[in-house]
Amino acid sequence: MFFTQVHEQSVVGLVQAIDGEVFKRRLKVIPDKDQYEQDYTEDLLGLELFRAGISSKNIEDILKALQRAAMVCSWYESEQKDCASLEEGKQEGKLRAPSEHEIISHVILPLFLGLGWSHQQVAVEWQKVDMAFFKTAPRTKENCVMVLEAKGLGRPLGEVLEQAENYVNSLDLKNTRYILTTDGANLFVYHRSGSNWDRNPIGYINVSRLRKNYILPRNTDLVKTLVKLQPSMV
Repeated sequence: MFFTQVHEQSVVGLVQAIDGEVFKRRLKVIPDKDQYEQDYTEDLLGLELFRAGISSKNIEDILKALQRAAMVCSWYESEQKDCASLEEGKQEGKLRAPSEHEIISHVILPLFLGLGWSHQQVAVEWQKVDMAFFKTAPRTKENCVMVLEAKGLGRPLGEVLEQAENYVNSLDLKNTRYILTTDGANLFVYHRSGSNWDRNPIGYINVSRLRKNYILPRNTDLVKTLVKLQPSMV
């Protein structure tokens, strides 16, 4: 087991609020690691999507979009490592990590176009929101069904949900069903329950590791997440 110091206030606050009695209970069984380390092959993922009712043409687009997103994120990460090695000990000339705007244009927008959304249904930098998704034209607040807030690759996403919630409330987006948060490599899906937003994601995609199950976030399923994000399902 490994430990590291954390300075993210949202995380520190949660830990400090834990009742000391919690640590006196019997320890729970560690999840079976093998259960969470099974990656989808492209063929198997395509088959599962077909079984879920997605057309073969759409499946081809989804698989290509996921593959492109994984390649771009992998390239960003390798470029950062190469730069760190070359520039070790130097401050000038350091490679800047990709910004949220670059993540949106190079990773997220192509991914959602692959999922079946059209350019007419997606707005970038709309009313302070990084990305807004619309059921149909015109792109008005009444037709906005989903919003996305992005951060740069590898940036923490702990407080991004609250930021997106504030946008949804201030813009009075009553028909918005989902909030998405992403750093490009990871994408979390949150659902509205009545007037409140669930704090636990109901969907998750890690474009670099298309796994059948993830330890965290719990109860998320890759295939179900991809189906939820289809334009016809939102």
